[in-house]
Amino acid sequence: MAQDAVVLAMAAIVLLCILSGCSGKPGEAGSSEARTIVVSDTILSEIIAALLPSGRYRVESILPPGQCPGHYDVKLTDIEKMKKAVLIVSFRGMSFMEKAELDDRRQLVIDPEGRNWMVPDSYVKGLTLLAEQLSKHFPEDGAEIARRKEQAILLVKKGSEALVQKVTGAGLSGKPVIASSMQKEPLEWMGFMVVAEYGRQEAMSTREVVRLADIGKDRGVIMVVDNIQSGPDAGKGIAETLRAPHVVLTNFPSERGYLATLQENVDALLSAVRK
Repeated sequence: MAQDAVVLAMAAIVLLCILSGCSGKPGEAGSSEARTIVVSDTILSEIIAALLPSGRYRVESILPPGQCPGHYDVKLTDIEKMKKAVLIVSFRGMSFMEKAELDDRRQLVIDPEGRNWMVPDSYVKGLTLLAEQLSKHFPEDGAEIARRKEQAILLVKKGSEALVQKVTGAGLSGKPVIASSMQKEPLEWMGFMVVAEYGRQEAMSTREVVRLADIGKDRGVIMVVDNIQSGPDAGKGIAETLRAPHVVLTNFPSERGYLATLQENVDALLSAVRK
């Protein structure tokens, strides 16, 4: 377990180095000549920042990591940022980006294909997809993008494997949980068995809470897991009925970065079952 923690820590440090430009040219970071890329959210900003030389590009995210995309209203300052950007990248279906009425020539819309990109396998696919697209937009940096892609993929794989081993080592692999649908894929990646799922907080009814609690009793659910962006209290009533731990995870990377956020999610789950 100690070795797994060291591997994860090293992966996080090196990935942070990539994001902060440790491999860039001296004196380039923070240059006023850096080209700005505006993205819809922190998943895309994390990936793009990992792929592009930081001294030549500056990546800015519109959506705060704890905010629900469906409830975010685009601001005038957001629109001003997008007007000045050389490239605007967003996931398909981000309504607040569509309201901005962007110039299609500078916009790259990514189809998540129904996958949750917080899951490492999907995140790695995202790295590959965006590396290809960014190389088309910025061919002069194609070789550097390819190099950084391979380095980032290696780090994500090592770090995520260490986290799965933490869950397995705690004896939680295969344990039943009830969760927000937005956390179903990450929980299954960790090794949990999601026996029931639910939607947004505003859509939860008393009848639904009772139905899910009955499933939880029948299946011996060990915890109820919410998604902060879609409603941190959506499953609270279910957890209270079951007298099971209630855990809230995030579906977007925090300011600490992707691997650190994954670790925080895993640690929150492990801490809950230990109490």
